[in-house]
Amino acid sequence: MSITPRYGDALQWTDALHREQRRKGKAVPYIAHLIAVSSLVWEDGGNEDQAIAALLHDAIEDAGQSHGSIAERFGAPVADIVRDCTDTPAELATGEKEPWLLRKTRYLESLANKPEASLLVTAADKAHNAGDMVLDAQRDPGMWSKFNTGLAGSAWYMLRMHEELSDRLPRSRSVLKLGEAVNSILESPTYQALIPDRQTTKAWTQHYPDRHMG
Repeated sequence: MSITPRYGDALQWTDALHREQRRKGKAVPYIAHLIAVSSLVWEDGGNEDQAIAALLHDAIEDAGQSHGSIAERFGAPVADIVRDCTDTPAELATGEKEPWLLRKTRYLESLANKPEASLLVTAADKAHNAGDMVLDAQRDPGMWSKFNTGLAGSAWYMLRMHEELSDRLPRSRSVLKLGEAVNSILESPTYQALIPDRQTTKAWTQHYPDRHMG
């Protein structure tokens, strides 16, 4: 797989867009996540457009960019993937976001209609996020409090994401990594302590929306 100067240009722009941002609750520069996601895309057989889109997958939601601004620099195929990875509509990305559960439910429902080129990037993003959660929780079980929905909401979303992606990308390395991370979360003592008696882990997790939809 060849790499052209476009990839270096995308890396430089990514740095400029996210230079002041950090990973949630940590001092780690946000670009570390974007580079990791791009690396997973390469390792999963992705092409340069997908690897560039991975670097820019949060540019609409978190860096004030649009489909048009990305397409102007790197072409419509890259911009299309970035848009497909965004769970907040472009017109709302720069304002107050809709409720978390509404956004995530709608995004999960949209996956069936997204092309595999976009799903490969989504899988890499979720795999890195979930793996990061597992490692952080091993060092500090209380770290789930930095997420608005806590452990229960995060577990539900990652489980449902893995279920949807497994159907579309059964051979994906990132989907495999995501599944391993989800299992680690669901089997952790911290998560098991949340589950009421006589309920299975998977069933209780899947019914998270029923318990929280207003």
